[in-house]
Amino acid sequence: MKTGFAIVRQIAVLFAFSYIGSLVAAWLKLPVSGSIIGLALAFAALKLGFIRLEWLEAGAGWLLSNMLLFFVPAAVGIWGHRELFGLAGLGIVAVILLGTVIVMGCSGLLAETITKRKEAAK
Repeated sequence: MKTGFAIVRQIAVLFAFSYIGSLVAAWLKLPVSGSIIGLALAFAALKLGFIRLEWLEAGAGWLLSNMLLFFVPAAVGIWGHRELFGLAGLGIVAVILLGTVIVMGCSGLLAETITKRKEAAK
């Protein structure tokens, strides 16, 4: 039970970073999502030692492991508007396929680069 409360507390801290990022984006009128700014703030806090990785690790791991659940409502919402598929169906499918290929390619290149650097460091 203690672990469950720790995960909830860590997720609350991550959401706080996201909320602060949203406030900063709105205040500065930046064309960047507040969650991206919050992520940058969390990264800076980790790198500068203001917070330790252990304080966020379990909550971030839980969010990542359940990430697919957060996309289901968006997919169901799109499916509810079938008229979009008639108007721009091929365009939507093309963007999804192209985005998937780009993400897979970038992920593969990044993983390969990290692996090479780790092998070179040995």
